[in-house]
Amino acid sequence: MNYLDVVKSFEDAGYTNITVNVDYDIITGWITDEGEVELVTVDGEKKFNSYDEFRLDAEVIITYHDLRKNKNK
Repeated sequence: MNYLDVVKSFEDAGYTNITVNVDYDIITGWITDEGEVELVTVDGEKKFNSYDEFRLDAEVIITYHDLRKNKNK
């Protein structure tokens, strides 16, 4: 899933403390797409489901993949 879609989902749900991190680890893009989500944590939790409840100001960190060549842009 693209990180922008994930950010929008959290914003639509009312979350207010969303941070986006980039992992510049893609060399060719054959296996992993640019913008593909690597990891999402909510309030420090890596494993959660749609039934879990968190405060709307809980820290949400979304880490996604990008091309190495984009790092210096």
